[in-house]
Amino acid sequence: MRDGIADLWNRFSKNEKTFFAIYALLIIVSGVLLQPKFYTQQSNQSNAVASESDTRQYISAIIDLNKATTEELETLPGIGPSKARAIIEYREKMPFTKPEDIMNVPGIGQKTYEKMKDRIKVEGKETNTQIVTANVGNTNTAINTNNGQSVKININTADSETLQELPNIGPAKAKAIIDYRNQNGGFKSIDEIKNVKGIGDKTFEELKDLISID
Repeated sequence: MRDGIADLWNRFSKNEKTFFAIYALLIIVSGVLLQPKFYTQQSNQSNAVASESDTRQYISAIIDLNKATTEELETLPGIGPSKARAIIEYREKMPFTKPEDIMNVPGIGQKTYEKMKDRIKVEGKETNTQIVTANVGNTNTAINTNNGQSVKININTADSETLQELPNIGPAKAKAIIDYRNQNGGFKSIDEIKNVKGIGDKTFEELKDLISID
């Protein structure tokens, strides 16, 4: 067989032999050059799949409103860079006490909250809280208690619903309280609540033993 191959090779001219030698060399060189590229493509594809998996896990994570970074907040539906900054600015003045508090941030309403409520949380120590009825002046009002001890409502962090537990505070006045604290960086003393439109000395006398600023 070797003799047959040698005889066949000898039949080619010098130019043909040179052509075949160059052609064979090109095939060998191409194989060497393309092999690293193939493995690089495979590696890049594997990295892309891993990165996509990490991104999906990151986006589906539940976020603590009091600890989340700007980038984490921006993964929430309806939250872009400006609203993420607004959330951080709000919590620096008044940390969130529950997820619903995010609706106190300018630009975030009920509709946006409904989209993100399953993705947010506020970590904190749970307390044994119940509602009792106390008589304040001539008004019966619901007051939060912890293990039988009266717990005052923090007017710097309470949401609208909680504020409405106070005597003579309805939806309009609750909103006015929230608007005032957002515009002024929170209440510095409980007396300052008298600066809120619609709350005078008489209402304050009914509120003063039920509210706090910290």
